[in-house]
Amino acid sequence: MSFEDEFKAKIVSLILQKKPEIALEILSRKYSIRCPSLKVGTVKRASKSLGVYVHSSNIIYVSSSDRLNDPHVILHEFYHHLRSTSGRHRGTEKYATKFANDYIASFVSAARRTSKTLSAEDW
Repeated sequence: MSFEDEFKAKIVSLILQKKPEIALEILSRKYSIRCPSLKVGTVKRASKSLGVYVHSSNIIYVSSSDRLNDPHVILHEFYHHLRSTSGRHRGTEKYATKFANDYIASFVSAARRTSKTLSAEDW
């Protein structure tokens, strides 16, 4: 497994361990961008979404506390944060989903290889 795949697996592991803020800090350092805040709540124009990134406030909103530990939602919204650092949203839903799925696939691959649930202490 490559270093990049191990990194991705670690990020997913942190989110699953209820440490999404740490995962976002590490991702932000990797991409040299400011770290977004994470809040439970909805945004008027996206009240039915599981998550949404609001560039003007640099906040990732998730619809419920359960979603704080959902790697797909956190990584999908982080991709929107990553792509909107210029002030314009340039990421599409398709690419945000692909970004999240790529991280999750690395985690699944690592878990299969080790035949156990990975934890942050494994890194």
